[in-house]
Amino acid sequence: MSEISEHALNERDRKKFENARLAMRRGNFEYTVEICFDLLVEDPGCLEVRELLRKAQRRVFTTAPKGLGRILFRLLNYATLLPGYIELKRNPVKAMAVGESALNRDAYNARALSLVARGARKLGLNETESFCLESVCDRYPNNAVKLERLCEALIKIGSTEKALAIAERLTALRPGSGHVQELVKSASVAHSINRGKWAEKDEDFRSKLKDKDESDSLEKANRVVFDEGSSEERIQDLIAAVHQDPQEADNYKLLVRACMSLDRYDDAQGWLEKAFSLPHAEADASLLQLRSELNVNRVESELFDLRREIAETGAFSARLKPLEAELLELKLEESRKLVDQFPNDYSQRFKFGEYLLDSRKIDEAIQQFQISQRSPSLKVKSLVLLGRCFMVKGLFDLALEQLNQALKSLNVMDDFKKEVLYLLAKCFEHLGREPEALNQYKAIYANDIGYKDVASKIDAFYGKGR
Repeated sequence: MSEISEHALNERDRKKFENARLAMRRGNFEYTVEICFDLLVEDPGCLEVRELLRKAQRRVFTTAPKGLGRILFRLLNYATLLPGYIELKRNPVKAMAVGESALNRDAYNARALSLVARGARKLGLNETESFCLESVCDRYPNNAVKLERLCEALIKIGSTEKALAIAERLTALRPGSGHVQELVKSASVAHSINRGKWAEKDEDFRSKLKDKDESDSLEKANRVVFDEGSSEERIQDLIAAVHQDPQEADNYKLLVRACMSLDRYDDAQGWLEKAFSLPHAEADASLLQLRSELNVNRVESELFDLRREIAETGAFSARLKPLEAELLELKLEESRKLVDQFPNDYSQRFKFGEYLLDSRKIDEAIQQFQISQRSPSLKVKSLVLLGRCFMVKGLFDLALEQLNQALKSLNVMDDFKKEVLYLLAKCFEHLGREPEALNQYKAIYANDIGYKDVASKIDAFYGKGR
């Protein structure tokens, strides 16, 4: 099974996911959990859905009453997780659903997170595995077993800077372990290969690679994503920490994210400006990344409020289209900065390529996807989006090559494979190869008669009397 982006979801599920996002913004976290949980039952490889689900689960958990209720939930999770682990070998998709069901009750349950990670590993969903394991390792930073699994997953997805940081932590925890030494070697080799491949592609970016201290700082800042259930009490605690140690940059980062989680963007901006007044702040990659995130979130919030106003009043707003264009341009600009700062981070390149494709900057998008496909976990998705790029340019023969190569790795007839078959059929149609197009439509039709307009395509063909 391959991981897919939200763009690969069928139209109906994309609308559901958009509704989940809207519900999240409106504070209806339970509804977000419900939608995302159902979507993952059908498409367990969509990491963007799982990330939104995790945010909503944590918001529900932090706002729920404490006391006896939480104790009962933990007892219930203990009873339900054991069958989930037993189910791992036979049905990892079901096991992952059991884990997420437990996380609906206790968003920080380490055994549930580990169960989802194990299921993802069975299915080859390496990004999902690392996403879940990072949560576990953030809560239990000295759990060497989980750190080893996380390091292996990070190497697989090409996130070699993070893998090296984890490998060094493991060396401190288990200095004499042969397995840890092998992991250190694997992470070092993978990182060297990534850096070498980039050098072959474009020497100019070599000067933009960041040193190890900056990488460690970025890793620390990334950990705060697991503290999204912020409250006024937490913000006050962080403010006190900042006043107690005004030179500690990580306290500012935590405080900015806490304010952002409550949509207090002016406060977040104020604290971020204070952070940038610290020595060497402009060289802190994680602060730069946080500033980009704040800029994007502020415009997203404004756009959400405008869409809600339009939906409630039915009034036309001339501001809508310009604001949507402004948001996309801002995402492009901020994503470009991150790619420049971390040229070997294939996930950043893939995301940048998606924004470029959405902006119809096709040649630039092609370049990003050609690089991001070096990551084993992103290869299939990158090939499909390369195919889309070539289709936009009218290069249907080149698109066929990319899509056929992606299809070789797709063994399960899920929605992602249906989308690839549908794109193949479109290419064949444009090339005048109707019988081959029909074969792709038939493959989809035999599995899902309701997929897009496949039924009408089949009916139209057989209606010709052939």
